[in-house]
Amino acid sequence: MKILAIRLENLASLAGNHELDFTQPPLADAGLFAITGPTGAGKSTLLDALCLALYGNTPRLRGARQDQARLPDVGDSDVTSFDPRTLLRRGAAGGYAEVDFLGRDGHRYRARWAVRRARDKAEGRLQAAEQSLTDLEDGRLLTAQKREFDRLLPEVLGLTFEQFTRAVLLAQSEFSAFLKADDNDRSDLLERLTGTTEYSAISMAAYRRAKEAKGVVDALQARLADDLPAAPDVRAELERDSETTQQALTHLQRQEESLKAQQRWHSDDAHLKAAHVEGLNQQQAADTHWQALAEQRADHQWRRLMAPRRQDLSRQARLPGLIAEAEHARDTTRQALVRAQREAQDATGIHRQAALALEAATEARRKAEPDLSQARGQHHALTQRRRELAELTAECERAREQAARHREQHRQEHERQQHRLEQQRQWQATLAELMGSHTYQPAARQAIQQAHDRAASRQLALGELQGIWREYHEAERSHRQRERRLAEAHERLEMLTREGQAARQRLEERKSHHDSLSAFIERARAARSDSVVMLREGLQEGEPCPVCGGRDHPWRQHPPATPEAAQLAAQQAAEERELDDTRQNCEQALNAHQELQAQYKVVRDTLQQNQNEQPAGQARLQAARQALDAHPLTEELTAVAADERDAWLSRQRQNSSNERNTHQATLERLHRAEAELAPLEESLRQGELALTRLTTEKTNAEARLAELDARLPALQRQHDETAAALRTLLGDYATPEAWQQQLDHTEAQARQALDAALSRQHAAEQELQRLTQRLDHQQQQLGALQQESDQLARSLDEWRQAHPELDDTTLTRLLAQPQEEADRDEARLQAADEASQRAAATLAERRTALLRHRRAQGLADDESDDELLGEACEARIARRREALAAEREALEPGLQEAQRRRDDAVHALRDDDRRRTRQQAGQAELEAARAEHQRWGRISELIGSADGKAFRRIAQAYNLELLLDHANAHLANLAPRYRLARGGSPLGMLVIDHDMGDEQRSAHSLSGGETFLVSLALALGLASMASGNLVIESLFIDEGFGSLDPQSLALAMDALDGLQAQGRRVGVISHIQEMHERIPVQIKVEPLGNGASRARLVCA
Repeated sequence: MKILAIRLENLASLAGNHELDFTQPPLADAGLFAITGPTGAGKSTLLDALCLALYGNTPRLRGARQDQARLPDVGDSDVTSFDPRTLLRRGAAGGYAEVDFLGRDGHRYRARWAVRRARDKAEGRLQAAEQSLTDLEDGRLLTAQKREFDRLLPEVLGLTFEQFTRAVLLAQSEFSAFLKADDNDRSDLLERLTGTTEYSAISMAAYRRAKEAKGVVDALQARLADDLPAAPDVRAELERDSETTQQALTHLQRQEESLKAQQRWHSDDAHLKAAHVEGLNQQQAADTHWQALAEQRADHQWRRLMAPRRQDLSRQARLPGLIAEAEHARDTTRQALVRAQREAQDATGIHRQAALALEAATEARRKAEPDLSQARGQHHALTQRRRELAELTAECERAREQAARHREQHRQEHERQQHRLEQQRQWQATLAELMGSHTYQPAARQAIQQAHDRAASRQLALGELQGIWREYHEAERSHRQRERRLAEAHERLEMLTREGQAARQRLEERKSHHDSLSAFIERARAARSDSVVMLREGLQEGEPCPVCGGRDHPWRQHPPATPEAAQLAAQQAAEERELDDTRQNCEQALNAHQELQAQYKVVRDTLQQNQNEQPAGQARLQAARQALDAHPLTEELTAVAADERDAWLSRQRQNSSNERNTHQATLERLHRAEAELAPLEESLRQGELALTRLTTEKTNAEARLAELDARLPALQRQHDETAAALRTLLGDYATPEAWQQQLDHTEAQARQALDAALSRQHAAEQELQRLTQRLDHQQQQLGALQQESDQLARSLDEWRQAHPELDDTTLTRLLAQPQEEADRDEARLQAADEASQRAAATLAERRTALLRHRRAQGLADDESDDELLGEACEARIARRREALAAEREALEPGLQEAQRRRDDAVHALRDDDRRRTRQQAGQAELEAARAEHQRWGRISELIGSADGKAFRRIAQAYNLELLLDHANAHLANLAPRYRLARGGSPLGMLVIDHDMGDEQRSAHSLSGGETFLVSLALALGLASMASGNLVIESLFIDEGFGSLDPQSLALAMDALDGLQAQGRRVGVISHIQEMHERIPVQIKVEPLGNGASRARLVCA
């Protein structure tokens, strides 16, 4: 994997476009380059752009807390403070980050991240970020979708975001802390650096699962204890009650079924009787309706007689009206024919007048053509003069504006040049003030840098001393607290032992009392039982009693009197209450004993944990004491009173920090003065050139304006003369086109009038011909109707003479009757006939059914039809119905009571069945839960803990071994004198000094330069772990150089030279001047003011 180019626009303080091309000189030839610039200029923004283009995020934003406040955008919208889009520069409408890189397959790719505001306006809302991936080998766009991009990028690059930030972006500050941390802190750091947080999660999950499994076992045991089934003797009694109550219920249900059968017969008889009565009523109604339709039946006969001649009769009745209509139509057509003759004469006259008008319009157009042609020429000339005049006027206006603009530009440039001169004088004065007594700038810068480095070294040493001092106090405090907890745990354990023994004794006493009381009550109840009499009779001297097992039988000859039922119930209730009290006492004693056992286990585990931590605490205290004694500033610290040392350390660190900041500010001011003077001198030279150019442009513009103003009057005179000549020719017309349109309009109107007159003449002639033809046709139709009327009259007179009984009134009424009404009369007659037949059939069917139903019960002696339908039979049926109702009413209470008893017995039996089923299932579930608890308990004992430390330390010990192997491989090249090894504690780390006979040294004993080399080796080792087999040729190192003394800085530079010798291109972010002098190729990030910076490539 290799970074080929970085491009960005409008991100944070870097305004405009910036490009870093590592394939072009000088970056292509430089294995080591520096990113330099003052604090806050935007050096880290270059690395942010690298991460944005590849992953759409940055380490700084991803590491921010996700619950931070929101930032206002535009209007009422806002964004989260960790949104990558907030890197877009304020006031910019859009920005992007773009990276070209060499993928794991050897192809060149381009990853791009872009964001813009709505409508590409700076005041628009932020839009969603866009990401794309392109294969540069063939120019193919692989994806422009974010989800697909997130999937493809790690595949072609070979690194995830976490791996990239650990393998390509190296930060030594975390590894410096890693070197000085204790086991717990080192475990946390190692877990975060290697991205292996899953081991803590597994440890906590194992502990949680074991705890949950224990809770499940306890809950199942409690549930089963509260849901016990009935004892065997109680179960047998429940089964006998169920069988007895079921037999009683079955007997009563058979009686009920017999009564229900009789009830159903009575119900069926009532339905059949009602149906028979309804049939009689329907037959009577049908006969009455049939009689009421006598008149309709007579009309039905007449219609059958008239049916053959009905069409002729109807035609004869319609013919007089048809003849009258034909005569009226003939007369109307004659009148329309007279009007059409007059219209034809009028249309001929109008056509002659329109032809004369068209000839006059054509002659007027011919006469006006010469004048119209001359007017067109004059109008064209006027249009040409008007266009030339407008163009010259506009050109004059542009020349006037250009001259004014040149004058204003000349004035502004002159003012800017004066401002630059003033800035040059101010920066020269500032530079002279900062140099003081030095006359040579590098000497002044070196003196200030040395003072700054001395203050930084002391601040770092004080920081280490403060950390060692706090570690010593914390170790001492933890040791005292642990001793106190051990003593308290021993006392608590002894107290719980005594309380547990007392609780066990109380539990055994209460169990014994409960068992004795229970046995006594059982014997007393046996003595009171009704069946005990038979048992007493069977007792033999010297033989055991079948109830209590005793061989002494005092009540065999003189049994006690049987108590009354109420006294027996009261005594049994008192016994049950006493048994409940003893049972509750037992449960309370058991709960108290279990609670003490749980407390004992907790205290014992706490004691064991404190005892296990005791050696580590003592070792931590001893190591802290040794580190404190070995620090070079310990003598200054011990000279201060013990209760004032924390305050003294804080004051000393603050003083060193203030001194360092003062020198740092001086260095930055010096650098800024130097950086500002060089571009100012260039700006002054460019300003002089611009003033000369603007003077020339202003003179040329004023000369051009004078020339144009001189041409304008002559052109205006020509325009006015041409306009006057055109007005003379046109007269009342505005333009030649208007004159031409008027002539064309007059001729067109005359032609349209002629066409309309000709159309009207043709239409009148056609209408006259059409009316003549229609009159002939109507006269023929009228003759035919009159002839048909005469023939029908003769034929129907003969038919009427053959049927004299059909009078005229009836004939007229029937002929006038609509067909729909006749059809309805026929339908009513047919329906009445069918209803009468159906009523007779229904009555016969229902009478037969009623007789058959009653004959089966033997309700009459001779079983005749009249007897079965008579009133005597109805009375007997009513008496039987009343007796049946009384019998069912008497049976109902006993049936309900038997049903209730049977249901109670079955419910009790089924409830016990469910308890037994739940007990069986619960026991199996309990065994499975115990097995699960045992499995998770063993796992939790090995790796489980509430805070995840147990498994994390085991796993991170392996990761530490792996990290040290990778780090030692790099340390052999960077500093062959040293090697890292585990030791001192599970996660302890020692430095093996080969020059001192492989002496084991503490990491705290390393100098600043040595610490840097070891930290760099660890960072490179982590990069190797993160990248796996992927070859990474680009590294960016941030932080870790500002606190190095000159000697340590020299060692660091040698180490960086060694990295580039291994074939890696290394970029270093630093504002240390000595590094700038050692690294010739630099990317300088320079502030421009107003929060903007620029990045430029320089070669020393």
